[in-house]
Amino acid sequence: MIIDGKRVLKGDMFDIVNPYNGDIVGKAVDASNSDIQGALEKSYDYQCELSATERANILLKTANYFEKHILELAKLITLETGLCLKDTKYEIGRVVNCARYSAKVCHLVERDTTANYLLDEENKPKLNVINEPMDLIVGITPFNHPMNQVAHKVFPSIASGASMVLKPSEKTPLSAIKLVEILIEHGLPDNMVNVITGKDANLTVKNILLFSDMDMLTFTGGLSAGLIIQKEMIKHGHALKRYVPELGGCSSLIICSDADLDLAVKIIMNGCFKNSGQRCTSIRRVIIEQKVAEEFIDKLMTQVASISYGNPNDEQTDMGTVINEESAKKIENRINLAITKGAKLLYGGKRQGALLSPTVLDHVDVSMELVAMETFGPVCPIIRATDYSEALLFAKQTNYRLAGAIITADKNKAMTASKELKVGQFSINGPPSYRTEAAPFGGFGDSGNGEKEGVILAAHGMRRIRTTYEH
Repeated sequence: MIIDGKRVLKGDMFDIVNPYNGDIVGKAVDASNSDIQGALEKSYDYQCELSATERANILLKTANYFEKHILELAKLITLETGLCLKDTKYEIGRVVNCARYSAKVCHLVERDTTANYLLDEENKPKLNVINEPMDLIVGITPFNHPMNQVAHKVFPSIASGASMVLKPSEKTPLSAIKLVEILIEHGLPDNMVNVITGKDANLTVKNILLFSDMDMLTFTGGLSAGLIIQKEMIKHGHALKRYVPELGGCSSLIICSDADLDLAVKIIMNGCFKNSGQRCTSIRRVIIEQKVAEEFIDKLMTQVASISYGNPNDEQTDMGTVINEESAKKIENRINLAITKGAKLLYGGKRQGALLSPTVLDHVDVSMELVAMETFGPVCPIIRATDYSEALLFAKQTNYRLAGAIITADKNKAMTASKELKVGQFSINGPPSYRTEAAPFGGFGDSGNGEKEGVILAAHGMRRIRTTYEH
């Protein structure tokens, strides 16, 4: 935990385990309800008096520190996630970008917007639109990007001038604590961000929701957890508080018969296997027109066979583990179930503890659990379609609407797919996971309620608007 600007190392502790070898790599405090309420009260009572320039400088200094210590920080992420160093070094780069863009937003959110609401010059009372930080934000983050996901909650909150209490995943709290410590070292005031850790995620969240003065809860994680949090918010009297859930995804990549197949393979290598397939925007369904399926598979298999997976601490490794053995077993079971229902295993399907090989399956049906649900691991399921129309139909058969993509030379096909899928972000001849830090990000359906992240909208969303009239 971090309270009053200091790491707390007293009370009951729980172990943080390396998924690759089972080593205990650290400990975190199993926060009591008293700890939690104290952290919430201190952050709620803190009122930010930093100017936009001062807040921006904290973020820029933090970005510079991360840039100078990439390998050291990447190794910490690797220790508690099992992700390979190639992936965790990339994650540090994203933290740096998030900090720098958030620094730019510090001044943006404070602009006077009163003029936007003056549509005429009639003799009316003088209007003033007041834009100010919320008093307290609660941020809850997952395990798959344990620094980057934290950065995307904490940095916009700093940009907005709002206080935050952060609850990172109980599987990967060390990275979150380290990030906030670095912020404090570079000028973040005590209690502007406090960190709560707990072994039992559900109990910790319930205790957080006992605090009545929360203004907003922003959560990134799976659908089931997101729905539980929403129910608990209602149960604890937060029904009308702002809730920003960034939930799961089951992104489709449509490969048309006119596609650049080499480009498609390149996108899949990143979209299915980077970060061990543990991204909400990972490609979960490769939907390809039958006409080019065999040629595509030949190209794909050559590349997949070159993936070096195993020891995540080896800088030559391309792919490490998933988060734990339980998760790996769940993915393995879905792979085997798909095979029993007619899918053909082309590559992989092997598991050792939390280490799961990159896996490719052909002749997958959209009804199979492997692709009907979010399978959070390094799997490339290939679904064959007779033509573009059927491919688009298959892509639409999911309640997840976070991201999607198409590979085609036909702009009309691309624009039709974008319009009909209506996902939060759509790439034409690019990966579903592509995003810029400033652009809106967030899904619909089972992927979210339409609230948006991206550092600009995230920071704006952490402020309240009031109106005064001078008569």
